[in-house]
Order: sequence, then structure tokens, then C-alpha cells
Amino acid sequence: MPQDAFTLRYLCEELNSIFSGGKINRITQPSNDELVLTVYTGRRTEKLLLNVNPSAPRISIINQEKDSPLTAPNFCMLMRKHLLSATINGISLIGFDRIVKIDFTASAEFFDAVQKTVYVELMGRYSNIILTENGRILGGNRGINMFDNGVRPLIVNHPYVFPPVQDKKLPSDSSLINYFSAFNGDDLSAYICAGVQGLALSTAKEIVNGFFNTVCEKTQQINGEKLFNYLNEYIYNTLKKPCVLTENCVVKDVFAYPYKDTAGALIFFDSLWQAEEYYFSERDKTKKFISKKERLNSIVSTASKKVKKRLTAITAKEKDALSAEENKIKGELLLANIYRIKNGQDKCTLENYYDGTTVEIQLDTRLSVAKNAENYYKKYNKQKRTLTALAPQKAQAQSELDYLTGVLDEINLAENIEDLSLIQKELESVKIMQEQKNVGRKKQAETFCRVYEIEGFRVRAGRNNTENDKLTFTARAEDMWLHAKDYHSSHIVIESGGRKIPEKVIVVASEITAYYSKGREGGKTEIVYTEKKHVKKPSGAKPGFVTYDNFRSMSVMPEKHTEFLING
Repeated sequence: MPQDAFTLRYLCEELNSIFSGGKINRITQPSNDELVLTVYTGRRTEKLLLNVNPSAPRISIINQEKDSPLTAPNFCMLMRKHLLSATINGISLIGFDRIVKIDFTASAEFFDAVQKTVYVELMGRYSNIILTENGRILGGNRGINMFDNGVRPLIVNHPYVFPPVQDKKLPSDSSLINYFSAFNGDDLSAYICAGVQGLALSTAKEIVNGFFNTVCEKTQQINGEKLFNYLNEYIYNTLKKPCVLTENCVVKDVFAYPYKDTAGALIFFDSLWQAEEYYFSERDKTKKFISKKERLNSIVSTASKKVKKRLTAITAKEKDALSAEENKIKGELLLANIYRIKNGQDKCTLENYYDGTTVEIQLDTRLSVAKNAENYYKKYNKQKRTLTALAPQKAQAQSELDYLTGVLDEINLAENIEDLSLIQKELESVKIMQEQKNVGRKKQAETFCRVYEIEGFRVRAGRNNTENDKLTFTARAEDMWLHAKDYHSSHIVIESGGRKIPEKVIVVASEITAYYSKGREGGKTEIVYTEKKHVKKPSGAKPGFVTYDNFRSMSVMPEKHTEFLING
């Protein structure tokens, strides 16, 4: 993202027009890297976000409420002490660098109003929020009472010093003409970034492309004066046209002006802060979604591995116990031939009168033949008891494994954070996950199922096993129930309302069922459908598991059909 001085200049102009003259009503610090100033602007209340997270430092307006810790951090308390009820005088960009200056007039109880300034340094891993008064540091979000990168002091009561600008020059510095004229390399964009303050590489590439397209050709020697004039014209006179770049419905970048050297679809906004808020909120949603998905996948996969290990142990015991009949026969043969076997033998070979083969039987030389036979019978009885005990254990373990496999499918099919939250609640209810307590957080309203309207028929689709059960067993007996054959899938119910359901409605509902099933990875999927009265849930079965009969089926291609979606 080109969060450079070129972009920040437009953003500061917007924020200044909105917040200038506004009064600070509230200050919160949702995380170590974020500070939120709630400002009454005279018309309405707006939230100004100062974010110095190294991966995405920014200053912007946010609409949603952010959860804050119950105990405010020290820096938040410092900002409240100095800035609550203060008036914002202006928001501006320092020079042409990634430093935003916010000036305040703060009232004092026994003195005249005091001028204070917050510097928001948006510089990657060196990003910081620093509060000053009369040019001296009062405190900062990080790196206070130390030397920043070994170069400048960031110490309380010491003068605030701007970060070093290296050897870069302001875009308006005419000495850049000679600098540009001296270019003799292959990458002009990188050369501009190395010599000019406040430009991201993507912005420099856009300037270079525009220069070569409108001023001179790539094959010509660079005219330093022409490039200098074009660069300043671009930086200071380009008309703002904020937009967000998306690719396959995923946000990729945000621009103050649509860069031509980009691939994807553009969504345009009236203001840059709106574009940035949309971009970052969507990006944060995606990051949270991916993080939660990976976490749930890890938890369920770990639980699945434990069940598989248990199944392996059960199978091994079962395999060992399958020799029970052999031990029974050996005991019978020993007793039938007791008169032919001498005590003290370590083995004997006898004819198996069941199939005419010969059987070699190992004997304990310390025991009599009768005792050896008795031991074989004891082993036989123990193995029979083991097989009897293992049967329900194996069935339970297999049921758990099938359930966990289905949950993994649900996690992989989930499309948003709400879907994953529902799966998490299900896992908490069956004790696979420890219940998460949201202390001090507002409980958000929940929706039930995805709801579609198809040809006047209401169609509902469960989003996890818990919803599948609730949906299926609250449906009327004559409603149509759909599920993917041989695959884990959403349970889908077509509410008939006493009417005959048209074939088209069943086809569309089947396509939605196929989309929300494991089968969509393979293309055409067989969907079964029957009246809900033919669907049963076995006693003690895991969430989402049902049996059904009296059904018909059709094969369809998976289709999301968002055009019929009205909720979820």
C-alpha cells in the first residue's frame, strides 16, 4: 500500500477539514499500537484512529467501536490527562515526510489555555505517537526515555527532534534536477525513491510510467528539469480519486488516485479516509478469518489425531483377540488327546478334526496337559470378552472421527468469521474446545441459518452441525429436506407451507446444497432430498448426524446463488 507522503497529504487535508475545531470527548487505547480519539466536531461525533502497528501504520476515521482493556494503559492515561476536553486546532503533514502533526488547545484549571501537539510518526517499525508541549516531550506510545535507533533522544522533558531524513530531498528542492540528470541506471523508480522524500516505490513507478508516456520515451536521455517538473506537477496537482483495488473479491491495496500499473477491480469512494477504512476493515476481517480458521483447524486436527491413535490401539487389540477361536480349538484338541500327550513336553502336533489339518500347539512344560488346555480356554474367554468390550469402543471412536472429519469440512467451507464463530460454539458445547469468556464485551446479535427466497419459497441452510440439527428438527413434516449424498454438507430445508414445491426450487436448493458440501471440490455432486418426516436422529448421535429413507436424488453443479440470499 502506498501509505507515503503523497497519499498522507490528501488524507491530512480531509481529516483537517473534518476535525479542525472539534473537541476531545473520550480517549481509549484498544491495543498497544492503537489510540482512538472520540471527537465532537460540532455536527456529529467521529472517531480518529492513530495506529502505529509496524505492519500497517495509519491515521484514519473508524466507524466501529473497538473493545478496550478494563484497565487503561499508562500512555492512554497520560493522553487523557493532557487532552481530554482539548480542542483540535489542525491536522497537517510535516514537510513531505510520513509524520502527521495534530495541534491542540488544552484548557488548564488555573492557567491560560496551553498549546500541545501530538506527532504521529508512520514509519514502519519506527512508528510512534509522541505527545509534546512547547516542543518538549511529555510521553510516547513506545521508545520514550531512550535513543531512537541510536540517533535521536526520545526522553521526557527533552526537546522533540524529527527523525533523520537521510540524504533525501523534498520534491520541490531544485537540486533534484541535477540528481535526475545524473541517472544512468535501469530502474528509474528506485532511483527516485532513493533521492526524494516521502514516496513509496509504487508511487514512483506510477510517476515514471506517466513521465515516459507523456513527456519522453524510455530510449531518450533523462532530462532532469522535465522530470523534476513532471514529478512536482504529479505530486501537487493530481486530482484525488480515492479507490480500493480488489482481486477475486479480496482487497489488495488502497490509492488516493487509481494507479494504472495495477491489475484487478477498483471500488471508488468519495473520500480517501472512507477508502482506507474500507480497505483496512476488510483486510482485518480477512486476517482474523484466516487466523481463526487456522486455529480451529489445528484444534480439530489435534483431536482427530488423538481419536485415530485410539482407533489404532483398538484395532491392534482387536487383531490380537481375533485368534480366540484358534485358542479354543487348541484347548479342545489337548483335552481330546490328553491320553496321547506326555507331561513335560514343550509342544505337540495334533490333527484338527474340524478341517483335517494338523496344528502345532505350544505347551508349558511346568504344567500338566489339562492345565495347558485350561490356559488356552482362559485365553479364549479373555479374548472373547475383549472383543465384546472393544466393539462399542470402536463404534464410539469411529463416530467421533466421522464427526471431527465433518467439522473439518465445515471449517474449510466457512466463508466468514461468523461461520467460524458458530463452529467454535459447537466445539465448546461438545467439550472439544474450552469455552471462551468475553468479559466486558457486548454480546452481538446472532442470525440463524442462511435464508433464501426462491420462487416464493423460503429456503434455509444450516451453517454448522448445531444449526443443522436445530433446522432439521424444527422443520414441519411436509417440508423438503436436502443433503449431499456420501459427503458432509449443510442441511437444507425448503419450507413448503402446505404447497407443492416446484422442480426448479428443488434444483436451485440442490445446487446450494452442493456448494455448501465437501463435494463441491469435485464438481458435479449427488444431492438427496426427501420430506422431513423421513429424517431421523439416532439416540446419542453426534450433532449433525441423521438417518433418512424414502428419498430421491439428483446430480447438480455447485452454485452459491447469492441472488436469492436474503440473510446470512
